[in-house]
Amino acid sequence: MSIAEKMREIASQVGPEHVYRTVYDEDLHVLVPGKEDINAEILDTFSRIDFTGKSVVDLGCNFGFFTFYAARLGARQVVGVDREEGVLQGCEVLKEYFNSPVSFEAHDIYDPACTLPERTFDIAMLVEFIGKTFIVENRIAPTLGFLEKLSERELIVSVQKIYWIRKELGTTPEALRGMYTDRYVQGGSFYLLDYVRDFFAPRWRMEPISELNGEYEKPRKLLRFVRAQPETPA
Repeated sequence: MSIAEKMREIASQVGPEHVYRTVYDEDLHVLVPGKEDINAEILDTFSRIDFTGKSVVDLGCNFGFFTFYAARLGARQVVGVDREEGVLQGCEVLKEYFNSPVSFEAHDIYDPACTLPERTFDIAMLVEFIGKTFIVENRIAPTLGFLEKLSERELIVSVQKIYWIRKELGTTPEALRGMYTDRYVQGGSFYLLDYVRDFFAPRWRMEPISELNGEYEKPRKLLRFVRAQPETPA
């Protein structure tokens, strides 16, 4: 059975709702179509991150695209984390196919008994993961809070800067104001990047990896957060 046949069989078992990122082979040919594709711009931007010799955890890894890519970019240890056992089965098939040194673990980050925060990594990543559902279900803060527990040095997050509330989120400004302040709900838009930046401030300093141009931009933007230096007393 070819790698494409194996992955299509696994994808059919887990269901399309769990294939949110397109699955590729080593030459970036599509094995299983997903809800979100990886394009050259994403790869170029992700490649600007310095992974050399670092330990990395990739939360919400799905079928491990960025887990594998971090290893290719020089990380010494990469752990991909997802809560779906069927998805992780696919990750193991890809790991063997790629002959990759990465590892995968099943964790539910919303389970209070989750043991993952007992360890720390040089880089904790949440890439191409936070989106519409997180906003309307008010799950951004607990997700970012969990990510922050996993590294004292560097966080990598990607988010769409702004969402149109009615068209993209399928809700109303009034409903979102019940969960968020007016700072993030302005007119018909929700300002997700601002929310993420403010969540981590002042503990972390945001360093955009992607170029941030204009107001509304559809592609997610990669952001790097590094520990802010404490102010020196005058």
